[in-house]
Amino acid sequence: MKDRTARLLNRLVSAELPISIKALSEEFQLSARTMRNEINELNDYLSQQDFPLVYSLRGKGMKLQLNKKEEEMLLATLKADKKNEFLNREERILDLILAIGLAKDKVFLFHKEEEFQVSKSTVDEDMRRIRELLKEYGVNVLSIPKEGLILRGKEKSIRTMLYSIINKAIGTVSLTDQYKNQSLKQKIIFRYIPITMISKIDRIYDSCISASEDNYYRKNLVTFTSICIARFLNKKKIENTIWLKRDIYTNKIIEVFVETVFYTFGIKDALNEFNYLTFILETLNQQDMNTSIDWVQAQLLSIQLIQHVENQTHIPFSKKEEVLQEGLYQHIASLLNRVRYDVQFSNPLKENIQKSYDMIYRAVNSFAPVINQLTGKEISQDEIAFLVIHFSTSLSELNQEVAYYYRAVVICNHGTATGRLLSENLKELFNIEVLAVLSSREIGLIEKLDADLVFSTLPIEAMNKPLLVLEPIIKEDDKEIIHHFLEQNKEHRRISKNYQDMTHIFHSLLQVIDSQVGDVSKDVYEKLAEIFKENQFLVNKRELQPMIQDILEDEHIILQAEAKDWQDLIQIVSEPLVKDETITQQYVQAMIDSVNEFGPYIVIGKHLALAHARPEDGANRLGLSVATVKDPICFGHDENDPVKIIFCLSAVDSFSHLNIMKYLVQLINDEEKTKQLDDVTTIEDFKKILFND
Repeated sequence: MKDRTARLLNRLVSAELPISIKALSEEFQLSARTMRNEINELNDYLSQQDFPLVYSLRGKGMKLQLNKKEEEMLLATLKADKKNEFLNREERILDLILAIGLAKDKVFLFHKEEEFQVSKSTVDEDMRRIRELLKEYGVNVLSIPKEGLILRGKEKSIRTMLYSIINKAIGTVSLTDQYKNQSLKQKIIFRYIPITMISKIDRIYDSCISASEDNYYRKNLVTFTSICIARFLNKKKIENTIWLKRDIYTNKIIEVFVETVFYTFGIKDALNEFNYLTFILETLNQQDMNTSIDWVQAQLLSIQLIQHVENQTHIPFSKKEEVLQEGLYQHIASLLNRVRYDVQFSNPLKENIQKSYDMIYRAVNSFAPVINQLTGKEISQDEIAFLVIHFSTSLSELNQEVAYYYRAVVICNHGTATGRLLSENLKELFNIEVLAVLSSREIGLIEKLDADLVFSTLPIEAMNKPLLVLEPIIKEDDKEIIHHFLEQNKEHRRISKNYQDMTHIFHSLLQVIDSQVGDVSKDVYEKLAEIFKENQFLVNKRELQPMIQDILEDEHIILQAEAKDWQDLIQIVSEPLVKDETITQQYVQAMIDSVNEFGPYIVIGKHLALAHARPEDGANRLGLSVATVKDPICFGHDENDPVKIIFCLSAVDSFSHLNIMKYLVQLINDEEKTKQLDDVTTIEDFKKILFND
């Protein structure tokens, strides 16, 4: 029996309800006609073994009805009957690429012909397709006498290529998953990156980063690190890291992780490798304003993206702006680096996301040119699908009812955003209250939660609570399965609860704290917000954020400034904030150093600049100043120079300045207002135009 037919049999055996041909076709990536042929082949096998056949239930799908004894006998027969597995073209291409890129021994095509048991012309066609595939990575395959096949290209490009190929091959499965029934692609990967190496790196992740976390970040970090170590041990090294920016703001936790990995595998005196790996792993992480030089650009992009998608889809995403903006901002901050340095995530759920959320996908995709222009690179469809997940989750929140009848826990190994998407879909469609989204490493917490049902994206050990295994994205066929599952567990229904909007009480408490102890710190704010969340009290943080007119004081407005150059202009606009100790002189120098290092990224619109640095560079409190320029100054921006108006922003957290950022987005899109502001000569006129008075 073919491996694909065996997988189909296992799928039908494990399904409690009928599965439509359409759902099977999507799952196995086959046409409906080919899927019917597969079922016919499967029925031939079942008939020969005297087992019941797969049959069609009108309007519902395909079903294989077995009793317990028949199921056990069938699976045992299947295991005993399993013959040598022959690779199809896709699997041969994967094996060839990994062999050339990671094998310790030389690779010759005639050896591969014998190993695959195929003709020379077949392998020649495999190699033609490989060469075409690797072009997009700037990598070529050469055949050298006595040396065999080798990869030609920059080492960082080769590693990125291997990372992408492996990610696409394993799909939603982590390399650290060691199920008894490994897929053929997993077996191929483990031939060239030993599972022992991967397991060691995964355990180091446990000790250095998180023992409970299990998401896309962990999967990608372990995968990429494994590739780098395998290449280095095969004497394929990063020759220099001159192409890296000097200050990469690497998280200390990442540095400790890489140091431990190097120690474990006996790697010494490899500074270039260390700098390269720590930098790339940092780009894979979702970043906040304390670690990313792009924090302002990421927040501007997230605000613009929400407005764009809302305009395109007419879905009121701004009602869920608080959580949506925060999730998008952190994702985009790391995405910008990934795009720049060609290490974009592979998204195994891309096709399902495209089909399930087509309108949102098209809206996000139409915004992609803005990101492409900023980075100078093209954002992949896989990365676009990750952005769609954030919007899809908010859409579920907008549609859901506020009454809940079941309490449940969601187990998901595909990352926080994907877990939240499944959670919100369950709440929207089935009146389910999800108490927590956990990874498989946190299963022990289930018994401590007051939950009745468990939904999981992967098989887990049996427990004392009803369990249903689902795909991360709920499709039409899944709805019937979930409904059937809930019907079977009616006794677990709970009395409904209603959430309450407690924004006014939250604000009152902040005022009390402020009157007693002074300015409310970020820690106090977040702890109070968490208490409200735990007690199911809604707080609209957007209503608590100051407007631009609340922050911009007369003393912070400078008109017709005379500056020698852009460095002098930054000094001038920041002077009022230094004078009242909103920022330090160190913050001013950090702004200048950042432009010297990263270019004119602070020029955010036509003739408009926003000077800023990271909070720890010397921001004492939220503040804003602005200067118009008598003689416009060039920063070196190809499209938006010369600068006529420059703002200086001091931000101390990721949320309190968002209304200011939203106003600046409006200003970017209003060149006429920028011109009017540049022409005024009095502070009163400036404020009247700026604040729309």
